[in-house]
Amino acid sequence: MTASRVSLANPTSALTFHARNIPTISLESYLLRILKYCPTTNEVFLSLLVYFDRMSKLAGDATGRTFVIDSFNVHRLVIAGVTVASKFFSDVFYTNSRYAKVGGLPQPELNQLELQFLLLNDFRLVISQEEMQRY
Repeated sequence: MTASRVSLANPTSALTFHARNIPTISLESYLLRILKYCPTTNEVFLSLLVYFDRMSKLAGDATGRTFVIDSFNVHRLVIAGVTVASKFFSDVFYTNSRYAKVGGLPQPELNQLELQFLLLNDFRLVISQEEMQRY
């Protein structure tokens, strides 16, 4: 059983990203904030779409349930995804404490979200040129 299947079999994995309340900052403003204080490449932001699609597919395959991205979890998915993708795609990236501060989360929480993001993607971060171009 792969790491993602183990993680998806545990419903708390996906719920880790679920906030108690919908954040007051719009998604657009949140993305602009990340870009302002943690500048990164378009490749990092584009990779989020690939990873989100993979998470949804893996969740459906493993549990028969879809992984739903909604207003309660999208901000946490984005900051965790940017953290993971920046480390994977960029030679220069920021510390988790910086990503956490910019994302409005305590660092230990971001650390947990980062791990869950990796688990939900089965630690598969490589994106082929063809796959990237489809997005």
